[in-house]
Amino acid sequence: MPNKELNMELTMINNAISQAKHKLARHRELGNQSQLSIVEVARLMDLVTFGPNLPQVNTMSVFFNYHAN
Repeated sequence: MPNKELNMELTMINNAISQAKHKLARHRELGNQSQLSIVEVARLMDLVTFGPNLPQVNTMSVFFNYHAN
């Protein structure tokens, strides 16, 4: 049973990456007419680049440093 769950998880990851690649290709085709924001594009690129091993970014330290100054 665990093997079936692993295969399902890998399929879901591969589907998400394929969708991200498709959205990025469409964004590239549309150019300025694309409705994707820069943040959405960055998230899609991270998904394609890192897959499920997306590094976690700690944004709290940025705000802490801002308030400390």
